[in-house]
Amino acid sequence: MEILNETIQNTLHSFDFSFCVIVNVLTFIVIKSFNQKLSTWCKRIIMLIIVLLLSIVEYFIGMEVKLLINSAILAPVSWSWIFKPLCKKFNLDYKELKDE
Repeated sequence: MEILNETIQNTLHSFDFSFCVIVNVLTFIVIKSFNQKLSTWCKRIIMLIIVLLLSIVEYFIGMEVKLLINSAILAPVSWSWIFKPLCKKFNLDYKELKDE
């Protein structure tokens, strides 16, 4: 049981989950604000720019580089596995919003 607790604690301390949420929300808002359909690569570039800008801000605030890198890697994964399915469930997907 102690090994499980230690693994959970290490995982929680290796990522900044608020960073991932902010990246995903900002990316969603920026993509949604475009009046035209964007390619997948364009969406990825938008996400990358937001990650870089937010990482610079967080670095100057005092976040560790290792934590920033781990969180930047987790952000698109959390979008694909957690946030995008939730958005689709609540009809908030930007694809459906553009078709209206």
